[in-house]
Amino acid sequence: MKRLLKVKIAWFPVWCTAFLMLCMLSIYLPVFGGQSQRLTDFPLIVVNEDQGAASVNMGQKIMDNLIQTQDGHSFKWTIESSRERAVEQIKNNKAYGALVIPADYSASLSGVQKSLMTGQTGGKPARMEILVNEAGGQLASSVATTALQTVASTVNAGVSQQIKAGMTKLGLEVSPQAATLLDNPVQAKTTNALGLTGNINKGMTPFVVVMISSISGLLGVNMIHGYVEKIAENMRRKGHRLSHAKQLLTEILLGVITSVLVTSVIMIFVFGVFDSAHTTAVWRIYLFLLLSSLTMFFLFKMLSLFLGKWGMLAMFPVNIMGIFGSGGAFPVTTLPEFHRALSSFLPTRYMVDGFRALFYYGGHMEAGLGTALQYIVTYLIMFLFLCGAKVIMAHHQDKKGAAAEAVQETSASKGNEMGALAAE
Repeated sequence: MKRLLKVKIAWFPVWCTAFLMLCMLSIYLPVFGGQSQRLTDFPLIVVNEDQGAASVNMGQKIMDNLIQTQDGHSFKWTIESSRERAVEQIKNNKAYGALVIPADYSASLSGVQKSLMTGQTGGKPARMEILVNEAGGQLASSVATTALQTVASTVNAGVSQQIKAGMTKLGLEVSPQAATLLDNPVQAKTTNALGLTGNINKGMTPFVVVMISSISGLLGVNMIHGYVEKIAENMRRKGHRLSHAKQLLTEILLGVITSVLVTSVIMIFVFGVFDSAHTTAVWRIYLFLLLSSLTMFFLFKMLSLFLGKWGMLAMFPVNIMGIFGSGGAFPVTTLPEFHRALSSFLPTRYMVDGFRALFYYGGHMEAGLGTALQYIVTYLIMFLFLCGAKVIMAHHQDKKGAAAEAVQETSASKGNEMGALAAE
């Protein structure tokens, strides 16, 4: 044992693992840094249906104020012409929420002010509506709701202050019955835009499915390789030849079978046990999940084949980076620039988008499924090609090795014959 510990290379895994963990801390701890939530072009919609005259259109004033006060970086406000158009955009996964100013907004505010000024009771506040994309994930929905409610609260406070100033200037007093209306002249109703029924798991089902697929691919590659390698060694000891190419093909076949099995188990639990909500046919989700599982398996298999013993060191950070940058747990717009760059080429980002479209957006291609299919199919073909190239290379090496062994056996046989003749 002492001799073994004196060998410098024996300490390499210890230092390498420690260094890798420090790198991971340095990369991912900044995701949670800062006093407030980091936002970059967080997509939100504002709709002004207010039909008040241009001079007194309070909805337009809200929109103008949003445009003036936003920094053009944290939030990306899109102006839509109608509530229906905003809902359509949310259903296409283009925004996390919307603020809708109704057609009677200016008229309602005028009525509120009139009832307070004249001392009338029974006045009703003006209404606004907040639409939330409940399928965007827990954090995204929370950020969208908070941002839109903050806008509504600011509008409410501004209108209340303006009416109070006017009443004070005229020497009017508000009745106790109307005090609540004076403090809250504008109210916002929050609505789930998609109207999903059933267990949506706070919009996190796609992320969980992708995470399990990624981890299963990593574990499958390493466990299958370890067991097949051990079996192949035992067979060679017993005199059974097993070429390296056949061993690789066996590992790939077992990996494909594992992907099919994992996909089936996930589907049974997601829909059969947890009864998760979905807006498209289960068979479509199954096929996309199988495609995703195969892609992750061949990604990790490719790393294993080309990096050899270093493969695991590459697989682990790729898996973690894919999970962080997938946009499932943390919206991509809330991540640091480094993580957003990674998410643009790792397959997990597109897997999450595809699953969201299938689970919550009716399987619409415009909701992210079309882009997801393009990227994932491309990745799968590329990984398959690289793995296939490695198998072909192993086959050629096996043929060269077999030829070399045949030459050696022939030489040994001739040597034995010459020795026998010399002995005679």
